[in-house]
Amino acid sequence: MSPHSIVFLVSLVIVVLLLALIDRLLRPRLRGLLEEVTGLPAATEFYLRSFVLVIVLAALAALVAAGHSDLKDNPHFMEYVWSVAAGLQDVFQDLLIVLLVYMGLITVLMAALRRKH
Repeated sequence: MSPHSIVFLVSLVIVVLLLALIDRLLRPRLRGLLEEVTGLPAATEFYLRSFVLVIVLAALAALVAAGHSDLKDNPHFMEYVWSVAAGLQDVFQDLLIVLLVYMGLITVLMAALRRKH
């Protein structure tokens, strides 16, 4: 197995675990917020599915775009670590931007559709 494929597979496993953690932490609260604000089950499902789709595609695009071509033929262990870290830096950066934009849009939606007391 080539060093490039090892680094890619390790990065992919870490990204999948990260996405599962983000989804597990944010989905229940986001579902409650959307159900309270919109009152429409179809809208809640649409926004939740679009949230998952956006974070998955952003993370995978950043992972694929992060080239691991700087590895030698027989790299040492720390070269693997630094290559994985460099690839994950792009993933974290893209996920941060996506989460900030998505939460901004949800905040605008909440402000526009909140129920009057």
